[in-house]
Amino acid sequence: MTVRGKKRTSAKTGCLLWAVAFLVLLVLFLVKFNDIRSAIQKTGFLDALNHAVSKPVSQEKPAQPSAPASPPSAVTRPPASQPATAQGLPKDAEKPGQPPTQSAPQSEQKPEAQTSPPSPPAPGQQIQKTKSAALYFVRIDEDGTISSQRVKRVLPLTDSPIQDTLETLLKGPTESELRTNLISLIPSGAKLRGISMRGSTVLVDFSDGFAYNRYGKEGYLAQLKQVVFTLTEFQNITDVQFLIEGKIRPFISEGVPLDKPYSRASF
Repeated sequence: MTVRGKKRTSAKTGCLLWAVAFLVLLVLFLVKFNDIRSAIQKTGFLDALNHAVSKPVSQEKPAQPSAPASPPSAVTRPPASQPATAQGLPKDAEKPGQPPTQSAPQSEQKPEAQTSPPSPPAPGQQIQKTKSAALYFVRIDEDGTISSQRVKRVLPLTDSPIQDTLETLLKGPTESELRTNLISLIPSGAKLRGISMRGSTVLVDFSDGFAYNRYGKEGYLAQLKQVVFTLTEFQNITDVQFLIEGKIRPFISEGVPLDKPYSRASF
C-alpha cells in the first residue's frame, strides 16, 4: 500500500511542476509577446511556416481532369508527284465522311523555247541578193519652189539594174516618203518602152504619156531632172537621151528641147 501511495504522490507532484512551468511560460509569453512577434517578423519564420503548411495542402488537392489533348497532326510533305493543300495535308483529311476529291495537278514549268540558228539553204535554193539604189523625187515648198530630194532604196540584184531602177522611179514614192511631202512629177501615164546604152549615154524610150505634164515648163524640167539624176548615179552613165515612142522629138514642151542628151549640168 505504501508503495502505491508513494507513486501517486510523485505523479501529482510531477503534474504540478509541469503546470507551474506552463504557467510561467505563458506569463513570459504574454509579457514578451510584442518582442517575440517583432523577432518572428524579422526572421520571416511565419512566412516560411505558411509556405510549408500551404504546400502540402496544395499537393493534396485532386487534380481536375483536363480535356484530352488532341494528338499533334504530323505535317508530312507530299511527294512531288502528288498535289498538296496549303497546310501540307491532303484535302481528304479535312472533311471526313466525304469521298476523296482529286485536286488539280500543279502546272509544270515548260522549258524555254530555244531558238535554233537559221538552217542553211537547201541545195538548189538561191539566196536573193540585193543592191542599194538612189532615186530622185521632188518637194514643192510653200512658195512654189521645186527642189530635188534623193532617197535610198534596196532593190533585188538582177542582170538589168538600170532598167529596174528606172521602173522603180516611175512607180513613185512610198507611203512613208509621201508623208515627208515627197512627190514625183513624172506623169503617172508614162511607161518605159525600152532602154539601151551608147557609150556613156543611156537612151530611154518612153510612151507618149511622158510628154504631158500639167505643171507646165517647171514640171517638165523637174520630171527630166528626176530621170537624169537617178540614172547618172551609175558610174558608167554621164547623160541621158530621151525618146518618145521610139523617136527623138525636138521639144517636149515650149522652151524644153528633147533633141540633145541631158546631163546633170543641164539643169
